[in-house]
Amino acid sequence: MRLRINTKWHNQSKEVSIEERARTLAFIAWKVAAGLVLDMENEDFQTDSQSMRLDVIKEACAFLLSVTDRLVAGQLTQEERQELITKMALKLVKDMQENSEDLLGKGRDYQSAFVTLLNERMGTYAECSWNDEKGEPGFQYKRVFGDAVAAVMGAKDNKWISQQIIEIEVPMMLANLTKGKAQMVDGHGGESEDMVRELRRANRGED
Repeated sequence: MRLRINTKWHNQSKEVSIEERARTLAFIAWKVAAGLVLDMENEDFQTDSQSMRLDVIKEACAFLLSVTDRLVAGQLTQEERQELITKMALKLVKDMQENSEDLLGKGRDYQSAFVTLLNERMGTYAECSWNDEKGEPGFQYKRVFGDAVAAVMGAKDNKWISQQIIEIEVPMMLANLTKGKAQMVDGHGGESEDMVRELRRANRGED
């Protein structure tokens, strides 16, 4: 699914803070991750519950967080990069808690397991190859993600899930992430008033 993420910061003379960039990137990552679930269902891969859908989103967010870390490596200092990724992760964790409460019920801690997953996946992806020439994950990187989603979705169609992720979904996810990053963080591209309003709500912490 190609998402319509089409906007830029209205005030180009204003320096965008690391906090704002982190929240924006988390906003993009969540939309891309949710889009993955819809794509898989549209391709007749079965998701049995809201819990399973959220588990797929968790894996997608972890993958996109790791990819973002690689993408910004040449743009920021090490300190800025660490701050950006940490704050992006915290926003994703907050969003996961709130969405889980909405879908699965309040009164439970949904954050801790997601934090553990993010830490584990960041360590695993850090050991995977990155294609500097193309600016994208290498095959092993994609395979780890595909296998993780396949494990979440169960034994049925397991092999085909991983293949779908690697060959079809990852390229679209990367296109959406990099396009959104370029337009909403780096300041390139056109404007969309609907997306601007969504982004402003996200950066104010409104849901």
